[in-house]
Amino acid sequence: MSTLTIMKARIADELARSDLTSHIAYAISDAIKAYESERWFFAETRDLTITTVAQQEFYDSDDTAALANLLKIDYLTLYIGDQPYSILPMRPAEIEHAATNGTSYGSPSWYCYYNQQIRFYPIPDDVYTIRVAGAVKVAEPATDGEANNPWMTTAERLIRSRAKMELALHVLKDAELAGVMSQAVTEAYDQLKDRTNQITQVGDGRIVPMQF
Repeated sequence: MSTLTIMKARIADELARSDLTSHIAYAISDAIKAYESERWFFAETRDLTITTVAQQEFYDSDDTAALANLLKIDYLTLYIGDQPYSILPMRPAEIEHAATNGTSYGSPSWYCYYNQQIRFYPIPDDVYTIRVAGAVKVAEPATDGEANNPWMTTAERLIRSRAKMELALHVLKDAELAGVMSQAVTEAYDQLKDRTNQITQVGDGRIVPMQF
């Protein structure tokens, strides 16, 4: 199991340098930031929930903090008791037109995402639990010893390679090493992207839409 401590030590060992402690830490953080806005299979979740407020149609990170890290919405599910109902996407302009009178209340059937807010229509008339499934940003490790952070485990090779490329370019000024690490980054990136894409496919390689 890899941690930030282990990755820092490994990079220092691979570069045969013991004087780059702070530079290595910055390079790892920069490497994570380079990829945190992309979709990865380990960044998918169905555990983000919104609790609606009666007569409130817009929801952002002030209402549900996790919305600040949302990259892509896959689907929304409304729960009334234990019964799930799909909330369907609608274009922002269409929901703007539908909601002009501001008096359509009920259990939400449609939503749009615009201006970093989720908007529901009809406007919720009660407290509902809505599950948001999609891709989110995965934070870098909060501490050197944090366990099971996917950047240090699943994406370890990508981040370690990218960090060494950053060091070669900006600290060591070593063009040859930067070229070697660029190739390593491309290989690790492609492998991780292939794994992400394969998980969404069936056996014949076709992506199959859900039937509703």
